[in-house]
Amino acid sequence: MFDVINESAKEFASSLGAQLTECNEKNLRGYVSKISISGDENYDIYLVLPKDKLDLVSELFFGDTEYDVDDLSNEIANLIIGASKVKALDKNIKFDISVPEFLGEYKSIDYDNMYCFKLNGRDFYILLKER
Repeated sequence: MFDVINESAKEFASSLGAQLTECNEKNLRGYVSKISISGDENYDIYLVLPKDKLDLVSELFFGDTEYDVDDLSNEIANLIIGASKVKALDKNIKFDISVPEFLGEYKSIDYDNMYCFKLNGRDFYILLKER
């Protein structure tokens, strides 16, 4: 599952004209959006997006940093996980995705795997919890 999410995250970064690299940071902070997938694989997927990452995306998408945090956070989650669904179909992995749910600022989440990425020097995280 992570392979298709990783590919989708890199494509999202590329669409912004940015470079995405993996990192080993464990300093989780930021706003959280959750999408659940159900089907051949069942996970809750959490994107943890720090404010500076949201600012960067807003500036690149809209030309300014005036935005609704929950809408932008959910939209990024939807873009990445929605693209993952399409990629998974190419690998004969079928699942449905839920509507993104904004959970607010990161406090604590029980997860099985954490992936850290840097987008133009800004960290963001994808957490997976198998259901």
